[in-house]
Amino acid sequence: MKIKRGKISKDEIIADAIFIIISAFISLIVTFLFDIHHSFYEWPFQLSFIFDSIYPYIIFTLVGTILGFFMIKLFLLGEKEESIAGKKKR
Repeated sequence: MKIKRGKISKDEIIADAIFIIISAFISLIVTFLFDIHHSFYEWPFQLSFIFDSIYPYIIFTLVGTILGFFMIKLFLLGEKEESIAGKKKR
């Protein structure tokens, strides 16, 4: 049994780029907040960092971007399948 795959539209490529940008931004923010979270324990607030280099930011942002992108795509696939199943049920 062969699965036919239609052409990938320009809108789908643009949507994927937006999903990747959103995932990267969220991953970077989460990594930054993790890096400075020890600063919130003392008052007055002084910014102190856990990471000494930029490599954890690069690695965690890339990994978070990939995982976030696949989670968004999986969620959208589930929504699509649910709407198809709902239409068949009627």
